[in-house]
Amino acid sequence: MFDPNRFLRLARAQWAEYWRTYAWFLGIGVIVHLVLLLVILSGSGGFRILTHDGQGAFYFTGLFLTAPLFAARYFQAMGRRESAGLLLMRPASVLEKWLLAFVVVAVFYPVAYSLAFQIGNAPATLLAEAAAAREAATAVAVDHGNAMHSLGSNDYRLFMPWGSFKTWSDAAQVLLFLTIFQAFAVLGSLYFRSFPALKTVVAAFVLMLFFILVDTVGGGQSQLFMGYWSSERELATWQQWFFPFAWFAIPGLLWLASLFALAEREVA
Repeated sequence: MFDPNRFLRLARAQWAEYWRTYAWFLGIGVIVHLVLLLVILSGSGGFRILTHDGQGAFYFTGLFLTAPLFAARYFQAMGRRESAGLLLMRPASVLEKWLLAFVVVAVFYPVAYSLAFQIGNAPATLLAEAAAAREAATAVAVDHGNAMHSLGSNDYRLFMPWGSFKTWSDAAQVLLFLTIFQAFAVLGSLYFRSFPALKTVVAAFVLMLFFILVDTVGGGQSQLFMGYWSSERELATWQQWFFPFAWFAIPGLLWLASLFALAEREVA
């Protein structure tokens, strides 16, 4: 079932084969981020976008866009018959292959993304902070010390993902929501034999429409569910136990389904 030494050999083989692919994926993201920052900073007053909250918006938008895409690409070799056979015949159990996928997708990528994000964000934040200081100094000189400014230098402090959560529940909500997207992408890449990316997107769209319909019929329960971790509203008894259970059960079941989908590929 699970052998630590065999798992480490599988991880080394995976890294030796795919580290360039991972580097290119992150590198393209860094380039897009740098271009976007250059466009922002080149405009008059564009630095105002790079406040602490603005940096957070860029970080989480990029994370939730790229993490499912990276997850969907992990088993992309399964879509080609010649490479699928080699991947399935690797000397490792299904559990070990699935566990490595979980570690790379759910653990490695968010950490790597957070580090890569700061390559462009850190220098851009310094430039934005300097521009804000110059504007503030000019305004004070013009107004003879009577200027009122809505933004201070502290508003342009460097955004750190782990420092942006006020409570553990905020972090839990983001991580659970993120892993739902990742697990769904991995499951789609394994379940669909042909055109997995397209079919996964279509399946996600259909599910979204279904949940909108259910939410409309159910009287807006999704808002209570989505805001469970931060809402202070009084919940019914069934909501108090069902909502936290569902938050953990949904990603858990999706990851478990991806394990079974990988096992079916091995058998086939």
